[in-house]
Amino acid sequence: MSNDFSTFAKAIGALREALDARKDSIARDASIQRFEFCVELSWKSSKKYLGTSTSGPKQVVREMAQNGLIVDAILWLQAIDERNLSSHTYNEQIAERVYSFAQAFFPNFESLHAKLAEE
Repeated sequence: MSNDFSTFAKAIGALREALDARKDSIARDASIQRFEFCVELSWKSSKKYLGTSTSGPKQVVREMAQNGLIVDAILWLQAIDERNLSSHTYNEQIAERVYSFAQAFFPNFESLHAKLAEE
């Protein structure tokens, strides 16, 4: 069965575009929103790829690690926590923190997509 992960790929491209933009509050906020989309699509795409019935994102992340899709489950669990923090609370310090995390974490999305697309 071939899986189509083009939506995930488009979200990664959109995040890259936002992160590459000259940083101002709009670019930062767009990056955060796009980071949230990428986090959601990463675990949902992985769930589809693995064919698991697990429904919680943190459990799917653990299965991603067990199946070699990701190397650092703790970092991915932190990504989910950052995503949750950004979507439920807004202040400047949190926005800056999540933006910085998204910048550093970005290569992990690309790596995961490459593994999902190998099939």
